[in-house]
Amino acid sequence: MPSSKRKVSMLSLAVITLIFPLSLIGSDTVYELDPISTTSSGVGSFVVREDLNPQSILNPNKVENSAQTGIEIITQEDIKNSEPKNIFDLLAKATGVDVTYQGRKSPYFVNVRGGGSLTYIIDGAILPSTANKILYKLPMSVIEEIQIVRGASSLTLGPSINIGSSNSGSGLNVGYIIIKTKQPEKTEASISGTLEKSESQPYTNKENIYLGTRIKSDDASFFVGGLVAGLNQPSNNNWFDGQTAESKMANAGFSYENLSGKLLVYQDTGRFEMQRGVTVLGALDNAKWYYDPITTKIVSGDMTLKWNENHATLASLFTTRYEHTEYSNESFVTSATGVAKPYWEKTDGMSLRHNMHYGDTTVMLGVQSTDNSGFGANNSASYNRFDVNVLGWSGSVEQQLFDGALILDGGYRHDQNHIDYSSTSAARNNANNDVDMAPAKIYALGAKWNITPIYAFSTRYFHGDQGTMGDFNIQSVSGELHAEKQERLEASFEANYDKMFNPMLTWFSVKTDNEKSATNTTYTGTDGQTYYYYTESDTKRNGLELLLKGRFSTGTSYKASWTHLLQYDSVIGGITTDNVGNSNPEDLYTLLITQEWDKYRANLSIQKESGWHTSTSAMGTAYNVDLGDFTRVDTNIMRDFKTPKTVTTVTLYARNLTDEHYATRYTTGYYNDRGRVFGIDVTVKY
Repeated sequence: MPSSKRKVSMLSLAVITLIFPLSLIGSDTVYELDPISTTSSGVGSFVVREDLNPQSILNPNKVENSAQTGIEIITQEDIKNSEPKNIFDLLAKATGVDVTYQGRKSPYFVNVRGGGSLTYIIDGAILPSTANKILYKLPMSVIEEIQIVRGASSLTLGPSINIGSSNSGSGLNVGYIIIKTKQPEKTEASISGTLEKSESQPYTNKENIYLGTRIKSDDASFFVGGLVAGLNQPSNNNWFDGQTAESKMANAGFSYENLSGKLLVYQDTGRFEMQRGVTVLGALDNAKWYYDPITTKIVSGDMTLKWNENHATLASLFTTRYEHTEYSNESFVTSATGVAKPYWEKTDGMSLRHNMHYGDTTVMLGVQSTDNSGFGANNSASYNRFDVNVLGWSGSVEQQLFDGALILDGGYRHDQNHIDYSSTSAARNNANNDVDMAPAKIYALGAKWNITPIYAFSTRYFHGDQGTMGDFNIQSVSGELHAEKQERLEASFEANYDKMFNPMLTWFSVKTDNEKSATNTTYTGTDGQTYYYYTESDTKRNGLELLLKGRFSTGTSYKASWTHLLQYDSVIGGITTDNVGNSNPEDLYTLLITQEWDKYRANLSIQKESGWHTSTSAMGTAYNVDLGDFTRVDTNIMRDFKTPKTVTTVTLYARNLTDEHYATRYTTGYYNDRGRVFGIDVTVKY
């Protein structure tokens, strides 16, 4: 079948799938769905905590009703069902998310609906751009919930621009990854151990111990929890992708009448090896590159005061510190001695938010401040050479009309980027000490129309002006770089027929002017360090996303998605390049099925990506390489063994069952997946 006809057929099938049951269900038919749920399938356990209720003014991550169609929630149960290697392996199974691995300074790139940069938030702590080297060590057992917010049009959640000062062209955010750590609901303890093996690789082991308790009374509650975890993934010199981690977490919280608060302390340390690339001719890259040690510290606290049923004030404070020592001058074939390049980055921040509810009107006001500083020695200073403060404020108004049948909202965000060179030896690139850059100005509008109790239509519009040209210190080989601007529009039609069948079809469009990317050309700054030149292009991408989910009474639940790029063009110097299938996958498919019976539960995950043939990085552009074009199958089966005081869960799992050694990025070579992995996990809960 020709490609154009196949696309039309797939689009027609998506529309028919969404609309066909209209002929079977009368407009007055109402199916009683579960109340608000914390599961991604829309069914499951009820929400009992207000900070997880998407409609509550006590939820620090509350978004507008029109934005909720762009949110995917991953729960503890979902994580256990997936048995992911790490958080990036988990995110790759989400709808419309494409994760690429390149094995260099930024190991993991998480793209949403074709691209963009994301902001990561863990218990209110906003992480810097080094998050992709921080989160691989985060134990999956410490996570209570992950919230993927697509679109970044909910302006009260976090800054619209990168809070760090790394030398990159990152612009306006396109979404948020919000991570919430585990809170005990009662006195509980668990211990678990994992052992897994892939072909030609040593055994990998993981272990963790968790203790927690909650004390409740009529008007007060207190909890405390703690976890220690370890990871040891050895490797060999022909592969060199070893990872280790030692992680510790403690959190505590209280609520008394209308006042509540939480505290998180997290620390980890480990080693991260940069996988050796394999060229198209099969030769291994001889560069030996690794981080040892690589450490993270996060401390965050928040407080919520509920003045009455219609007013709530939420405040948070946090500090993070990331450190690594990089070795990049060693070789697998010579006796070259590596040079240690230490680097650290520290971020402090605060957030104050007030949510108000007046009848059919909801108002959310907020202010956030983040301070970021860092330093690298021995020729690693190009990571970070100035201090940055981002001060932002935002406001959003939501109005319900016609007894909630129509909901309108509008919001504005203003982020002021302040830079300071006073802590460094010299200024560069015509930037002065202690100056405000042009502010980022963001507007968002949204609407949700509850057509019937079954059908709903949502749409959102976003307009963003970054103000300055990214991290402002980047330079172009020729010509002037300009501030990035974005326009985004999305529209969703969803139907809640019953628990077994809930489809949603979304059309999305992202238009970016002056999007930055690094070239393979370098220059030496006035500080003696080496930096990459950047270029800019105008890009436009749009596509469709179909999501189906539901649960059957037999204990079967499912979620299936298809994300299809209709267009992804970039224009540089008047020349238009079509990136669909060239430097980006045209289609992403996911399927998750869970089957429960008696004491057993089985899970099947299928992830499919179409191929692409061009890979661009600071090392240059590689053409005619084979990337993506894979179907990955993960599966597991688990059984509970219960005694009066314990529940022991044994899980047998396999990742990449079809043993596809696919690659998603090419710089000095392909970075192939390990292939088939078998493992066993034993968890004992008390």
